[in-house]
Amino acid sequence: MKKHAIIFGILLSLFFAGTVSAQPDRSAEVASLLAGLASTSRVERINAAKVISRSGLTDPRLYARLAALLKEGYAGAVDADPVDEMAWYCKALAASGDADYRPLIQEVAAHAPTDKLKHYAEQSNALIEDYAKRNQVLNATESWDASLSVEENRLFNMLASNDSNLKRDAAKMIVRRPRVDPKVFAAAAAALTGMAGDNPGDALDIDTMAWLCKALAASGDHTYVATLQQIMEKTENQKLKDYAAKALKAL
Repeated sequence: MKKHAIIFGILLSLFFAGTVSAQPDRSAEVASLLAGLASTSRVERINAAKVISRSGLTDPRLYARLAALLKEGYAGAVDADPVDEMAWYCKALAASGDADYRPLIQEVAAHAPTDKLKHYAEQSNALIEDYAKRNQVLNATESWDASLSVEENRLFNMLASNDSNLKRDAAKMIVRRPRVDPKVFAAAAAALTGMAGDNPGDALDIDTMAWLCKALAASGDHTYVATLQQIMEKTENQKLKDYAAKALKAL
């Protein structure tokens, strides 16, 4: 497995050779999200928290504001809408990957007035370390490509990682918003063939590869017909065969 991961990394490095650059300034994005959190509209505040939870942003102002909102509001969150808002604040705080917010999230898990909010707080508490690792991948600069958008660069980093969860999340994002640069689809294909070479057997790897097949179908690019045919021919897993066949039909 390590051998395939090394080869995969080398191929991706060569593919993106000459395009490495520093990450762009995301201060405008941070300012917009801070404004969303300061909005009088609960919908806008929740939307800002949702974006933060998947953004990979590390600006401390975002998380300080989220912590203040959560601390001020969780004790009064009884009805469905306030509970939903506080639950998203818990998740967004966990997405910081910063253990300093653990005591507050644990406080919510212990003292929130509803079992639903307690559950989401406990869930968020368990994800802090995973988010810390995720943020390292999302913000890696080694393969940052100036010709791609911030989101596309994050997708590439996720697809190039050794974490099947990250690859699957990237594939899901591509399926839902398929208008991405062809380089991202190429990275998805490389991730798929790399995993196939490692003869995956556990449920997570199979599910990840199934989503990668769907992502290639979303490309609409017949270049990937051969890739999907290869997966159908080599895999012994019937679920993966079915998804590869569906993706091939879609192309």
